[in-house]
Amino acid sequence: MFNSGTKSFISVATARALQLISYLNKEGVALYNQGKYAEAVLLFKQAVTASKTFLNCPLEEVESSTAVGLFTSLLVFPSQAARTCNLRPNMDESLYTKAFEVVVTFARKGNSGHFVCKEAFLLFSRLSTVLIYNWALAHHALGLVYREDSQSSRRRDCLSTARDLYCLAYSIPQQERNKEIIDAALLPLFVKAILNNLGGCYASMDDTEQSVVCFELLLRSIIVSQQDLKVAGNLGDRHDRLSKDHSIACFFNNTLFLVLKDPGFAPAA
Repeated sequence: MFNSGTKSFISVATARALQLISYLNKEGVALYNQGKYAEAVLLFKQAVTASKTFLNCPLEEVESSTAVGLFTSLLVFPSQAARTCNLRPNMDESLYTKAFEVVVTFARKGNSGHFVCKEAFLLFSRLSTVLIYNWALAHHALGLVYREDSQSSRRRDCLSTARDLYCLAYSIPQQERNKEIIDAALLPLFVKAILNNLGGCYASMDDTEQSVVCFELLLRSIIVSQQDLKVAGNLGDRHDRLSKDHSIACFFNNTLFLVLKDPGFAPAA
């Protein structure tokens, strides 16, 4: 779970757009968790489109539309475990199957001269990153449902789309205009989920080289997280929580071969 840290005055129109996007994502997550991947794909696409419409607006337009200030914050967290019975046996063991839910909160503050367009832009940037990941995940799950023999064309199309969307979700915060949202917007779990599933996507498409690159980045991310927790002095508590969270077992399963090949990769105890 992470809070975006963004608390800014926004326009009523922007607030309504955020509510619509949050609703579409919520419904998409619900369909995804029910195994209705094709329907979920459509809703996530609508949510991304709505967010993209705002991001494409000139910042001057956004600022001039501000009439009433609304104090807002953004909370993102993994959904409950998704149903994966439609996937091929054992396939879900390599996939991080949780989509991410979004909660946007508002508190009316009246007219305000403190609205900063840049803050609203960052808020939508964070939202877009999460929405694109969910869209990718739904495509990924749908692709794995299709059989390799009789439905190979549909399978490859879905996996290719998932791959491209995972790459986009990973790259958005690294673009020049969005540099400032990297730490605030992407919690370590989210980064690991993208790298894990992107590596799995490449593996399913028989691109071993790119798959290994993703899993190496994933392993490095795990090691950095372990080191940060050790420095913070709460590694034991984190280990207890991890042992109860079976959804992240895929991170370790997919990187084990790298540790066995090079023990130097192993996270410090």
